[in-house]
Amino acid sequence: MRRGGGPGGGALLAAVLAAALLPILAVPARAEVSASVTLSAYGTVARYGDGAVAGAFLKSRLDLQSTGNENVRGQLQLDGWVGDGLYVDIPRAWIRVRFPVLRLTAGRSRLSWGEGFVFNAGDVIFGSLDLLSGDLSAAALRDETAWLTALYVPLGPLSFLEAVVLPFGTPPREAGGLRDTLAGLLNPLPLGELAGGAGLRGVFRLGGLKLEPGWYADWAEGEHRPYLSLQGHFLADWHLSAVLAVPLTEPEWSRAGDWLALTGGLFHLTRLAGGRSLALRLEAVMRPGARWQAAEGDEALPAGHPDAPVYGLALFPEAAVALSDTLSLQLRALVSPVDLSALGLLAVSWNVYQGLRLFANVAAMAGDGDDLYGWRQGGPALTLGAEFIY
Repeated sequence: MRRGGGPGGGALLAAVLAAALLPILAVPARAEVSASVTLSAYGTVARYGDGAVAGAFLKSRLDLQSTGNENVRGQLQLDGWVGDGLYVDIPRAWIRVRFPVLRLTAGRSRLSWGEGFVFNAGDVIFGSLDLLSGDLSAAALRDETAWLTALYVPLGPLSFLEAVVLPFGTPPREAGGLRDTLAGLLNPLPLGELAGGAGLRGVFRLGGLKLEPGWYADWAEGEHRPYLSLQGHFLADWHLSAVLAVPLTEPEWSRAGDWLALTGGLFHLTRLAGGRSLALRLEAVMRPGARWQAAEGDEALPAGHPDAPVYGLALFPEAAVALSDTLSLQLRALVSPVDLSALGLLAVSWNVYQGLRLFANVAAMAGDGDDLYGWRQGGPALTLGAEFIY
């Protein structure tokens, strides 16, 4: 969630930027824009310390996408939250042009490099190795975006090359928003102080195997990130990825084990009688050079803290059951085996009418006070909500 600089200023900036982008998405002049609005209301009660806390907020999303022209596409998303204040953001605002031999994308968007729903060593641009600390109920748990320009060159029906440049890098998760975004655009960094990055990947098919090598240079972090990702199917969908975070200058190759991260996962969907289904997923991240003993004392900080300990292994199990066309159950967890702590979520969703969904989530942490997920971060939490799409 990104703050937009106060109710008045944020709303004004949102209106200005939206007004500037809408004419682009409206070309040609015929009715070729698909518009949808999503309204979500949340209410949460949680135990904290010896008492309880409660809160509520409303989220809205306006999504505009161009249609009717297969050679030029565009999208604009405008998000707003109303809680203890007004928060606004533009997570996506891009134009994609298809030429005879390549495709160009420019604007704010996300490139899905590598394989993985939560843990993905191939996601060298935005990073998908850290443990999440907040809501586990979202449809996409990794959805950060950034201003970028990308070139896509097809090599065949299922193979391609893709190059990307991020002039301003990826925004910090606690920062961003319209105010910071516009400030970066209007006051670019001088040459020699670039904080962005650039990269290249290739995707190739070898029989039933998907092979994806790639590389990204992050100037702000001072790292090269070469990676390799594999994806295939044997009884279940599987994927494996590896990445090295190599310093840009004077790398000490004896520390290569500290730079290495590995991720892998399994996914299987089973169709059951009566229109029901069961989806099972398991993902893991392993960092051989990270900590393999639980932190204690001042080093023991909760997940989400910038100085929280980085452990060598983490897991993400998930089970989702569709009981009918309208009712579903979901169980998710983030598990830290090194300190024996976990964050779990049980969610129930009911599609009452077309476009209207009611849901309830129960989240809880299991761990001691010094663990990544422990009692000091709060007790069980209950969230009730409704979502309407039109």
